[in-house]
Amino acid sequence: MWISKAIQNRMDIALHNYQELRGQWMEVQGENGRLKIENARLRSDLDWFKLRLNQVEKERGMLIQSAIGVKIAVPEFVPTFNPDEALNPMNDPFKDLGGDGPMDGVDLDPQVDYSAMPGFGKR
Repeated sequence: MWISKAIQNRMDIALHNYQELRGQWMEVQGENGRLKIENARLRSDLDWFKLRLNQVEKERGMLIQSAIGVKIAVPEFVPTFNPDEALNPMNDPFKDLGGDGPMDGVDLDPQVDYSAMPGFGKR
């Protein structure tokens, strides 16, 4: 089948553009995954800092009360419930708990008897 050079050049340009956009999309997807993981880590760190700050403020309030005998109000961070975050499986720090064993979801060799190994249970 004969295709003119003009049409072939347009097809080559379209293919080149598609490959370039596909490569950029893959880079963006990789960056997106990395940012999700980093965001989860930073949220965990922030929660830990909030907890420590609450502990320090309570301790400070108790020290002031014991030193001068005046009870003061202690500021604290109160956790809020966000249903969007609660339903997101990426935010669940205990997502492998409650399965049949430590390798829940992993396809094991059906010819091997894993029942003698601790944590595997019945398969």
